[in-house]
Amino acid sequence: MSQSLNKLEARLQRLIEEGTARLFASQDTRGLLASRLIEAMQAEVTFGQADQLLAPSTYTIHSNSEHAAALKSNQVLLDELSTALKRAASESGIQLAGEPVLHIAPAEELQAGEFRVRCAGLGERLQSTQSLRTNGTPLQHQIPNGAFFIVGGAQIFQLKLPIVNIGRKNDNHLVVENPQISRRHAQLRAIAGSYHFFDLGSTGGSQINGVDVKSAALLTGDVISLAGVVPLIYSQDETKTVSVTQEYKPGENGRTSTF
Repeated sequence: MSQSLNKLEARLQRLIEEGTARLFASQDTRGLLASRLIEAMQAEVTFGQADQLLAPSTYTIHSNSEHAAALKSNQVLLDELSTALKRAASESGIQLAGEPVLHIAPAEELQAGEFRVRCAGLGERLQSTQSLRTNGTPLQHQIPNGAFFIVGGAQIFQLKLPIVNIGRKNDNHLVVENPQISRRHAQLRAIAGSYHFFDLGSTGGSQINGVDVKSAALLTGDVISLAGVVPLIYSQDETKTVSVTQEYKPGENGRTSTF
């Protein structure tokens, strides 16, 4: 299970690059589209019951007008991309919310060969299967008030977003520049007034208070160890939560680098 996301990335990269060969001659362009789809999926992957990895099924691909028109007019290619996405997820032990759905939208600010991908989240079809989601949960995220990490025993990192990505890659919210940390190592999600920690199939794994974990609700004083090399001490104000409806965007707000 700990290798599922790593396997997904490699398989999805290969399958999508192969599937777009007829549309994009440049391998760099095909590779970029594959990377953007992978990143969008990984940003929303979470754990359900029995540590089952869950991922959204609806993705919107933004590109410049020329590429958007070409993609929209090629339903065969879109079907192949959907099949590649489904196959890669299945081979990696990841459950999609439903049949993959790809939407294409023009974005004039993007250059030729650039892509931006957004996904719609897990949706209603998976909510009944997730141990951390229950019927009646409000749509807005309940963020603990005054939550923060002490990173490496010294640096304070404020937690103010409903989703916080942690990893070595520089578009995470909390960037940890250590070779033993995975590019997409872990994620925090604000659920019903508490932050929940999810290890995203990292190579080095994660521990909380010395115990190996895949997912857990965080309490003040918990010590998270990333790959055994970077400690994060969690703290929050126990009396209040903050409701937000802020849209998640990778790399926005509160990003920092350590080590």
